[in-house]
Amino acid sequence: MSVFGKDEVAIKKFAASVAVPEFNGCSFTTPKPLHTLKVALVTTAGLYQDGGGFEIGDSDFHFETLPKHARDLKLGHHSVNFDRGGFAADINVVFPIDRLQSMAESGVIGAVANNHYAFAGNQSATVSEIRLDSGPRCAQEMLKEDVDVVILTSTCPLCPRTVCTLAHVFETAGLATLVITPLRAVAERMGVPRTLHTEFPLGLSLGKPRDEKFQTDVLMAAFDLLNEPQGPVIKTFPVSVSATDGAPLVCGIPPRINTDLHPAVDEAQALKAAYDRAYKKNQKTSIGMRISAEEVPDALAKFVEIADGKHWEDFGFVAESIYGTVHDIRTYYEELACELAEGPITPWSTEQWFYDQTEAGKLILSARRIMRDKEVAQSVWFGLAPAGRP
Repeated sequence: MSVFGKDEVAIKKFAASVAVPEFNGCSFTTPKPLHTLKVALVTTAGLYQDGGGFEIGDSDFHFETLPKHARDLKLGHHSVNFDRGGFAADINVVFPIDRLQSMAESGVIGAVANNHYAFAGNQSATVSEIRLDSGPRCAQEMLKEDVDVVILTSTCPLCPRTVCTLAHVFETAGLATLVITPLRAVAERMGVPRTLHTEFPLGLSLGKPRDEKFQTDVLMAAFDLLNEPQGPVIKTFPVSVSATDGAPLVCGIPPRINTDLHPAVDEAQALKAAYDRAYKKNQKTSIGMRISAEEVPDALAKFVEIADGKHWEDFGFVAESIYGTVHDIRTYYEELACELAEGPITPWSTEQWFYDQTEAGKLILSARRIMRDKEVAQSVWFGLAPAGRP
């Protein structure tokens, strides 16, 4: 079985069949000339600063406010079915705030809004709470700041349904919107006012991390949609990025230091210096859903016991906490991998490196299989790795 997030055929089938809410008509706000516009970003990547965050599940419909100058943002989206390594390498691949700032400085757009917003994309099928409650409230916040245009980006397979819902809500409120999504079928079925369809892997909204020109080209293609006289309108970005593009991640793993420890625990301790360098360089980390970076080795020690057959509840885990703990372990590795890697961060390369090459990733998969084979509830073990992982 292939990993769902990498399987482009499976994703297209999902987009064509996933339940979507219906809207009566398509509001279409005509903006002013591009060079006069104030632009805001809204993402369903669940971004937040310390003190915020999103609950696991599909019932958290609130939004987080992200100040323009904030770069210490955490990736709070809980899904494992999108490429998380791109954000670890470059915040702009999901939240292109630096690209917009450069456009404002060069006069391409009028201004960048002082505040931007994040939702969790994994909402219920009706998206009713966002449609009727938090979406309109978010629109009012942007209108107070005289925002003209909203760019919407997404990450997981369910996110396009949420950003398309938000686009309808925002247009009804008088904000012009630009949806950037790889799931064309969702945008078509929902009759979104303006959509830039991108053939990029899930999680890479702007296509290529650390590639300023490519990201800017994507944004300019989206802005071109503002010239369309009416909607719904969908155009496809001319360059595609496949989930299988590029070489595997080249990232050295240190030799064993303390042979008295399990290899995964020893490995995590040995890699702490690389994680610290990555954090010092980027001044951000998405660790913190359940544990800190310092607690990663101890958390892995618990998974050693689970893989040996002990019950996961013996370690104080509940479904949400075991899921969040693995999120933090994987984030620890993916962030330091972006510091150690030789060459570009290609699609899904950090995920593949973590689960296939590191002792920690192999241990998580082993514990996951043990829980599955013991017929532990799927809600407990399934999200410890992307769908399709054995």
